[in-house]
Amino acid sequence: MTSNIMLVLHSHIPYVKRQGRWPFGEVWLFEAMAETYIPFLRSWYTLKEEKIDAPITLSFSPTLLEQLNSKYIQQEFITYLKEREEAALKDERYFVSQSELEMAAVAASYNRFYKDVRRDFVGEFDCNIIQAVKDLQDEGRIEVITTAASHAYLPLLDQSSLEHQIVGGKKAYEKYFEREPRGFWLPECGYFQGIEDMLQEQGIHYFFVDSHGVEGGKPLGDSSPGVECEGFELESFKNTGLSTYRPYRIKNKDIMVLGRNAMVSHQVWSADSGYPGDGYYREFHKEFPGSGLKYWRVTDRYNSLDKKLIYSPEQADRKAYQHAVHFVNSLETTGKEATRMGYPNPLIVGCYDTELFGHWWWEGVRWLEEMVRVITDHKDLQFILPSQISSDLEEAEVFESSWGMGGKHYVWDNQETNWMWEVIRGANQEFNAINHNEIHNEIGEKAYSQALRELILIESSDWLFMVSNNHTRDYAMKRFFEHYAKFLKLTNVIHEATYSKGFIEWLDRVQMEDDFLYE
Repeated sequence: MTSNIMLVLHSHIPYVKRQGRWPFGEVWLFEAMAETYIPFLRSWYTLKEEKIDAPITLSFSPTLLEQLNSKYIQQEFITYLKEREEAALKDERYFVSQSELEMAAVAASYNRFYKDVRRDFVGEFDCNIIQAVKDLQDEGRIEVITTAASHAYLPLLDQSSLEHQIVGGKKAYEKYFEREPRGFWLPECGYFQGIEDMLQEQGIHYFFVDSHGVEGGKPLGDSSPGVECEGFELESFKNTGLSTYRPYRIKNKDIMVLGRNAMVSHQVWSADSGYPGDGYYREFHKEFPGSGLKYWRVTDRYNSLDKKLIYSPEQADRKAYQHAVHFVNSLETTGKEATRMGYPNPLIVGCYDTELFGHWWWEGVRWLEEMVRVITDHKDLQFILPSQISSDLEEAEVFESSWGMGGKHYVWDNQETNWMWEVIRGANQEFNAINHNEIHNEIGEKAYSQALRELILIESSDWLFMVSNNHTRDYAMKRFFEHYAKFLKLTNVIHEATYSKGFIEWLDRVQMEDDFLYE
């Protein structure tokens, strides 16, 4: 009996280019680059040098790809890293002056960390994260898939918006990876019956859903921390008798669906019992004034921030290895149980946001690397890629579902966001009312393309999620209205067909700010 482990990491950052630095502007992207993407690549290239195979599946949103490819972002990222190095050095000097030597040692480790990231980014990867990922895929070491153009929540979009989102995701993938995508990540695992037809039309061979989409039952309900849900009860889905321990072909379709394994997800994600909440790991929510660097450990997840103890990188590293061993032992136990249930050589699919590792969970990339090593040495476990699965599959019907609270649409469609969907639907109708054949000049074409970009950016699931999560509501509404205001101005001018000098200058600025897809 061999259990097949499929690890899927979904990478996405909203479009924040030229939207300010802090707290939710470009720093959001820079933190993910520094703390997640580059450490991940460093680990996978280290494993490659050690001749250890770590075949995992990675998705990249077009919004993320477009930003990573930007020369402007690449240069600003280097500036950001230098600022972080200097902030850490300043903190170290301060802590030494106060005889707080443990804090000074952590500050010194931050200074080394950001210097190493800058060295790798510039020297090892030539400022090109996408090329480094592409090289790993071209060598057959990983499998890269695509997702919707602006990471829109697809179950609630109309037909034309779905086409823009899916086709845009495919185009972006082909632009950067020079091949057609085989797989598609449904943003937020948002599935509805019929979307497989659109995916098939674009040559997609497989996609992923949450466990209850395949098995039924109650969803995990903990994938969207921070969303208010007073008086909300988790929906219970009818048990299907199916299992995520095997892949399926959608009924009467030639496309594969893979279900996320609940145990594997819960072990890592859970806010109450997942690994990131261990007392020795770095506390995410407490920052040192001025630098914003984090010098404390979780200690006890139920303690107030003023009771946190000083972080020890060495202790945290040891804990990451212990948790890697524990996780692999859990996989072994799960695989044996699946075999007893009648699933020989079971498939165990673990799906996570890439940014969990490193950014949210500082030690997460180290955990990934150690987990790969432990699995490599295990005789009953092996990694598998979606493309390695046989096409001879049983059929299944999948529930309309997501991985958000309640297992369906609540996180993105609730009393706080109903008005946003009205705006999105109205904007779609307005864009579809434009007769593209009546545009006969270059400025009109540019305005039309930019209106489509703004429409796609309006549809991002990020704004809906952040409005539901009141911690970032103001920022989300600001971005939503800004893109909508640009869209309205563009469509009004297109209808009037009057392109003044002032409008042309404004259009040039907007194109620079939102130079996203559809060139």
